[in-house]
Amino acid sequence: MSFTIGEITYTNIQPMFHFLDRATMRQQGFTFQKAIPAELNKRMRNGVVDAGGISSFEYASNPGAYYILRDLSVSSKGSVRSIFLFSKRPIEELDNASVALTSSSATSVHLLKLLLERREGVQPVYTVEEPDYKQMLARHDACLLIGDDAIKAAESAEASYQYDLGRLWFEWTGLPMTYALLAVRREKADQDPERTGKLHRQLIDSLHLCQTTGFEALTEKSAAEHGLTRSFWESYFQNLRYELNEEEFAGLSLFCRMLYEEQYIPEKPTIEVWASDRYRMGLR
Repeated sequence: MSFTIGEITYTNIQPMFHFLDRATMRQQGFTFQKAIPAELNKRMRNGVVDAGGISSFEYASNPGAYYILRDLSVSSKGSVRSIFLFSKRPIEELDNASVALTSSSATSVHLLKLLLERREGVQPVYTVEEPDYKQMLARHDACLLIGDDAIKAAESAEASYQYDLGRLWFEWTGLPMTYALLAVRREKADQDPERTGKLHRQLIDSLHLCQTTGFEALTEKSAAEHGLTRSFWESYFQNLRYELNEEEFAGLSLFCRMLYEEQYIPEKPTIEVWASDRYRMGLR
C-alpha cells in the first residue's frame, strides 16, 4: 500500500523536503504529489494524500483528521517576507474598501481578516481571485498575495502601502505566527506507524542538513528558479522559523482561539502531536 506525501510548491517549506532520500523512499512505497496549499489541504482532507504540509487553518478546521508531526512548522517571529497585503490606502482606512484575497491559502486569508477586523477595526468587502498582482490591484483597493507570488510582487510592487502579515501579527500579539504544519492523517499514522516514523525522520534530517549548511543548496536553487539575489534567499530562509516549540504552540493556540471566537471554525481544537516514539501530546 502506498504512502502519499503532499509537497507544497512554495519555497518556504522546501527545507523539509530538499534533502529527502526520494529514491529510497519510493522503494519503501512512498509517493509524492505537489500542489499549492489550498489544493493539498483538499487532498489531505479527502484522504488522497496521507501526510505532508497543510495550512494551520486546515488543521484548525479539521483537527480530528490529523496528528501534527513534532518539531516541524513554517513560522515567523516578525516579518515572514512572503505574505503581503498590497494597498492603495493605509490599512486603517480600508473600511468598506474592496480587498482581493488570494485563492491559494486559507490561513493567510483568515489571518488577514483577523488583522483587519479585530486589530484595525475595519470591515472591507472581500473577493477571492487567482493570484495576479496587477489584475487584482487594477480592480480593487488592496490585495493579498502569498508565497512566491508575494515575494515577486514585493520586489516590484507599485502599491502605495505594503504590509507584511507576519510583522503585523507579532506587533499585535508578541507571538510567532505558524502558517503551515507537517501533519499525517490519523488513520494512516495508526495503521502504518513504521513509515510514518521514517517520513518524520526524513523531514527532520532534511531540515537539519539545510540549517547546518546555511541553506546554501536551497539558496542557489531558489535564485536559479525564481530570480532575485542569492543574498535575498539566504536571508529569507534564515529569517523563517521551522521549529514547533512552546512559542509556536502559543501563537498557534491563540490563532485557533481567535478563529473560534470569530466563528470561522466550529470549535477550538485540541492540538495533538505524533512523534516517532509514539509520544502523544495534547494542547488546548
